[in-house]
Order: sequence, then C-alpha cells, then structure tokens
Amino acid sequence: MDNIPKEVKELLDEYFKLLDSKLPNFLDGYYIYGSVSLGAFNYGFSDVDFIAVVQKKLTEEGITILKEIHRNLHKRLPKTDLMGMYVTRSELEAEKGNEKLSPCFIDGKLRDFEKFDKDSIDAYQLKRYGITIRGKDVENYGYTVDWNVLIKNMKNNLNTYWFNWKCRCDKFPSVKYIGLFFSLKMIEWGVLGVTRLFYTFKEKDMTSKLGAGEYALQTVPEKWHKIINEAMRLRKNNTKSYYKSIFERRNDALAYMDYVIEESNRIK
Repeated sequence: MDNIPKEVKELLDEYFKLLDSKLPNFLDGYYIYGSVSLGAFNYGFSDVDFIAVVQKKLTEEGITILKEIHRNLHKRLPKTDLMGMYVTRSELEAEKGNEKLSPCFIDGKLRDFEKFDKDSIDAYQLKRYGITIRGKDVENYGYTVDWNVLIKNMKNNLNTYWFNWKCRCDKFPSVKYIGLFFSLKMIEWGVLGVTRLFYTFKEKDMTSKLGAGEYALQTVPEKWHKIINEAMRLRKNNTKSYYKSIFERRNDALAYMDYVIEESNRIK
C-alpha cells in the first residue's frame, strides 16, 4: 500500500468500511491493477480497476447491497471511481468456456453481468501487475493467459472499434467529427488508445497511456511527436497546447491513427 496514491487509499478505506459493515467476511481476496499498479494513476481521470474474489456466489440481496455501497461511495468520492467485478475463486479458475457471469461495476452503478475473460488484457494485467490489497497473492490463482489469443483479440479490437472510431471522426456531419476539433479528451483517447495497442504488439507487454506516449516518442518518426505530446498534455496537466490551429491538430490526430493502425497490422 505504500506506493498507492493517497486518493486511492482514501477510496479503499471508505469502500472497506462500507463493505465490512454491510457484508462482513465477504471477500476471499481483493486486487487492483491498471493505472495504479503501473504507477500512472491520474487523479480525476483514472479509474481504480479491481477484481474482488468473493467466498460464495452472490445472491440478489448481496448484489443489492453492493449497488448501495458503490452508489454511496461514488457520491462521497466522485473523482475516484472503482471499476471492476466480483467473482468466486472457482469462476476465476474455471476452464475457458465454462466461466459464469459476474456483476461488474463502474461509475457507482452495476454496469452488467460479464465473464472474466482469461485471455484479455485485464486478466494479463491482473496476473502480472496486480496489487494484493486483501487475501493471498494474485499469482497463486490458477488461471493462465493465452498470449496468442490475447493478441488476436487486440488486433480485432484495433481493426473494428478503433478503425470505426476514427472513421466516425472523419465522417461529416457527426458529433465525433465536430468533437475532434474542440475536445482534447477525444484527441487523447484516440491518439493514446491506438498507441497502447502499438506498444503491446511491439513489446509483447502492456503499459499505461502515458507510458505508451513516451514509448512512441522514442520509436515513431519525429513528424508524429507533436500530436503525441498534445495527446499526453492532458495526462501531464499541461494547459498549454502544442497547436495554434485546431484544424491542423485534428488532421494530425487522424493521420497518426491511420499510421499506427497500418504499422500495427504489419507486426507479426
């Protein structure tokens, strides 16, 4: 816990007070990963990703209590959101294809019921970089990540979600077309989103958005450095833009995404 940001510690303290009072002896283990474990937590922007391993399958009553806990926590600390799911150990370690649906929470609400995908980047992060808050070390859980499947899924994500996102920004008229002129958050989302995938394809590992940006500055042609720095400035709390023209910035963002998608698809 020594390396965890104080805002995250405050959030976890409040969370466990609520959880232990309303659902005592509920957890077998609790783990956080994502930006916190990568040393890239940005207060007000980053979520706190978690996996909670529960001792037994949740009942409707238990889910109702969790809804109340997450709702109250989000009201108290709205800038630091817990995002994750509750699984049993058997669900976490189940053979692939036999996983059961588990409740997932984001923004203080129950988002959906999903399977814990063992060949996802989240599962990989948890296994390699997860921080144990309660329970045994996360490495002791018996699940493996098939890297080849993970990469295949990420390539599919690149060529569907990200390619289509860029195309919608290209299409006139559309909300995203206009948004990319004025929203630094959209610039950051698009530019650093594809750059994180590029890093994974090249290095067979994963990193934060800021880490991916720093990596790109060392590996891609200098012509792209301006838009990469612009995308990173939100994460660095830098208020001064690298651009005088929003038209140039928008064009650079779209061209850079095209470049990264093309380069990523060349990597075997």
